Amino acid sequence: MTTLDWTSMAGLLAGRVAIVTGASGGVGRGLARALALSGARVVVAARSPAGGQETVAVIEAEGGRALFVATDVCDATAVRCTVEATVQAFGGLDIVVHNAASTLAKPTPLEDIDDALWAEQAGVSLDALHHLAHAALPHLRDTGRGRFLVLSSAQGQHGGAMNPAYTALKAAQRGFVKALAREWGPHDIVVNALAPAALTDAAKAYLDADPERTREAMKSFPLGRMGDMRDDIGPAAVAMCSDLWRYVTGQTVNVDGGYYTAL
Repeated sequence: MTTLDWTSMAGLLAGRVAIVTGASGGVGRGLARALALSGARVVVAARSPAGGQETVAVIEAEGGRALFVATDVCDATAVRCTVEATVQAFGGLDIVVHNAASTLAKPTPLEDIDDALWAEQAGVSLDALHHLAHAALPHLRDTGRGRFLVLSSAQGQHGGAMNPAYTALKAAQRGFVKALAREWGPHDIVVNALAPAALTDAAKAYLDADPERTREAMKSFPLGRMGDMRDDIGPAAVAMCSDLWRYVTGQTVNVDGGYYTAL
């Protein structure tokens, strides 16, 4: 796999300002880097100062502009403060990418899901969307090119075995996207979801532990591999946040190397 030549996308998001939640690592960091490489000024919104500052450092080393803002997306006040800090620092807000995910979101059968576990996952996956949408709407409406992108999962479309909480919440995100696309369309705000198959550090560690399992798993991908967070998943997010996708809204796009061809 070769590294993507980003010169073809340079300037695609020039002059735009983006917030990426959960960008202290993993997919969120990859998306933040991709948006910055395309010209956006990026606010890294995350709970981890160390991870968030590291993402900022990586973006700046690649020639981009970024700012870390400590954010608990489950806290409506914290989300409003993040939006206000973004506007104050960069003069506006054009793009919101909600990538933050619960650290407890792993396969768990229903009988083992108590109220606290359900509430924690729902807070990050769904309540946070409510907070972000409320806080960002006035700014996305004013810009005339607002983009609201949700990182979802194919599990919300096909059903996840032994994972009812995560599956239900990801399906709810899809419904939220559809509803907002209809409601915000008259304001020229594009709302979509992206469902990736990304080679995160956790996924890589799991696969590296069993090479034979990895070889078998990769047979399910027509392209033979999981996606790089910056160079495979990132460009899709950039396109969806740019004018290239200004007439596509209310959709969930699977960026998965062809894994879920039946959806």
